[in-house]
Amino acid sequence: MKREFGIVAASLAASIGLGASRGFAQTDQSADIAALKSQINALQQQVNQLQAQEEKTAADNAATTRQVIDDAARESQLLPPASFLSTYDPNVGFVIRSPDGQFSFHPGALFDFREMTSYREETPHKVGAADSNKNGEDTESGFDVTRMRLTFDGNYGKDLKYFIQFQDDQGTTFGLYDAYATFHIENTPFSIRGGQFKDPVFHERLLSEMNLLAVDRTETESFFGGGQTSRVQGVSLLYDQGQARAQLAIDDGYNTINTKFFDQSSASASPAGSAGLQPPDFGAAGRVEYALIGQRDKNFNPFSEYDSGFTALGDTRDILVAGGAADYTQAGASYLLLHTIDAQYDSPTGLSLYGAYLASYRDLDVKGGKSPVKWAPGSYYDPGFVGQVGYLLTRQIEPFARYDYTYLQGGSTTRLNDQEIQEVAVGVNYYLYGQHAKFTVDGVWLPNGAPVDNDAFGILQDSGHNEFVLRFQFQLAI
Repeated sequence: MKREFGIVAASLAASIGLGASRGFAQTDQSADIAALKSQINALQQQVNQLQAQEEKTAADNAATTRQVIDDAARESQLLPPASFLSTYDPNVGFVIRSPDGQFSFHPGALFDFREMTSYREETPHKVGAADSNKNGEDTESGFDVTRMRLTFDGNYGKDLKYFIQFQDDQGTTFGLYDAYATFHIENTPFSIRGGQFKDPVFHERLLSEMNLLAVDRTETESFFGGGQTSRVQGVSLLYDQGQARAQLAIDDGYNTINTKFFDQSSASASPAGSAGLQPPDFGAAGRVEYALIGQRDKNFNPFSEYDSGFTALGDTRDILVAGGAADYTQAGASYLLLHTIDAQYDSPTGLSLYGAYLASYRDLDVKGGKSPVKWAPGSYYDPGFVGQVGYLLTRQIEPFARYDYTYLQGGSTTRLNDQEIQEVAVGVNYYLYGQHAKFTVDGVWLPNGAPVDNDAFGILQDSGHNEFVLRFQFQLAI
């Protein structure tokens, strides 16, 4: 830059000298001065251009250096900061997702801590005990971590979603509950699901545990559905459009959670479910749901409120969804047919209603089983129904009441002093942060007792006699 400026200055000096000589000889002084100013202005423009070029070159060099440093920093990181965003969705929780939404990962946990007290009017004989011929009152009380779940869900691309759930519930060993992927077929209302998932039959079972009204599900659903282990392994075709939703599954059969591909016994033998179906050969299940009230549009989906639980908490419109389902399981010459019809109504006014008819038909070819569940050859039809109501007094306080009834046909299970099992439950929810953090207290009365223990519910075997259960629960779902 200095060299160029020197050349320009020398030229100026020469021009001045030459101009002065000619000026005295040929022109007047004013003309020479005007010419000199013109030359000076031209020279100043050249100087300014040279300075601007030098500044631009320096800025370009600095930008190039910064770009090299930034590229090196990004290459040294496993997940570049600009590639993923960590956000909090009030309806979901903590989510890691890409800016374009093509990838997301949501880790979650469900923690249910309970205190339960069970009073039985007359306990069963204690075989081998000193008082084995005496029946009497009994009270059991204590705390337990009834549920501890770890979940992972999200999406790869816009059409592939996944869900994985592990459990370490009280009284069970750590293990897998759910592991499936759902692929949406582009430009159609159909999706394909594969893996291990809940048997798509009973609405009460298909709801997440965090979205129940009472502390737990009904005895009726537990008898038919097989309890928490009500999972199947297989593939299913899903339909979801307009006011209708449906699912058709082909699987290994009723309650085949974590079993191998060859014949294995189901995880449990509930009184009105898989008792006598050991081991299942194959199964098929289907469920259809239709929104009678609640028009789907770009801003509203009635099934979103339907899936969010029995409560009307957070509902923005009235919905009424009716459903029906059946499950067929073959086991040698025996078979099981579970079936149900149900309906749920929720309103922004705070009212929620639910009713369902559940039933099991078993055709058993051979006798067998172990106490407390045994069976004889023959056909058994076991019906039951559920009715439930809840009402939000405020956004935090929601009392509820529930009644369920089950009839177990004689000969299908032992220790059945009364074939009718009734359950009356009343309670209240107090929501701290919606379903994510809440307290629930309820009282349960079984006027005819229960034929088998259901200790996760606080219910102990005492068929034919009164039982009262008081339950307190704190739930945290993140």
